[in-house]
Amino acid sequence: MSKKIKPNFFIIGATKAATTSLSSLLEQHPEAAMVRNKEPHFFSYDHYKLGWKGYLKLYSHCSDQKAIGDASTSYSRIRSHPGVVERIKEHVPKARIIYMVRHPLKRIESDFMELACYPYREPFLSINEAIKQMPMILDSSRYWEVFDAYRQKFDESKIKIVWFEEYIANTTAAFQDVCHFLEIDDTVLPDLERERTNSRENAIKRMAAVGRSNTQVNTTWAEETRRWVIDQLRDDNCRLLDHFGKPRNFWGDLF
Repeated sequence: MSKKIKPNFFIIGATKAATTSLSSLLEQHPEAAMVRNKEPHFFSYDHYKLGWKGYLKLYSHCSDQKAIGDASTSYSRIRSHPGVVERIKEHVPKARIIYMVRHPLKRIESDFMELACYPYREPFLSINEAIKQMPMILDSSRYWEVFDAYRQKFDESKIKIVWFEEYIANTTAAFQDVCHFLEIDDTVLPDLERERTNSRENAIKRMAAVGRSNTQVNTTWAEETRRWVIDQLRDDNCRLLDHFGKPRNFWGDLF
């Protein structure tokens, strides 16, 4: 009987931090493959109940690639899915983890826009309203909390932080750095013309596709809300910046 192919690395998020871009570039690499449909969210939500064998069928197109990945941003929403880290550890104990982080408020703004693309949910019209009613949007910017949860289960050498701002500034270099982390050929040049993204422009198009072309969503922060969000994230984000030797002003004057 042939050996079942399973993932050996996970791009866990954060949401709106270029996970779609990175996974699409890794799909091009001759030594890498990604799960079918990019985000199965198997280890989160209720999909876990579908069973491990069913999940592995999502890798039936893979063969002898050295790096096989699952890119599901819900794997970093550990407050909403408290068992996700343990589930990944149980099934793939030697997994490598890629965690992409971004300016925390800009990430929230982009995440807020994404919510308006979901046809099954009435959109929040104001980012200030969304923050109050959907704590998950804020929690996805608690980067140290997520990183620390994963390093409790996986050796820190198996966890790679990718900084969105550096990724955007030099995508090829960041991509090759990820390839080095995954122990695949890091001289491969990605075809950036084939890169997929979930940009703000794409969000607007998807809003139109679900009949919301006239919906006006407001990403302008109320100053009180903005200060409250920064206060919530300061200690967490500063711990991450300090741990990786980044200056406190890496994301501007937030902290």
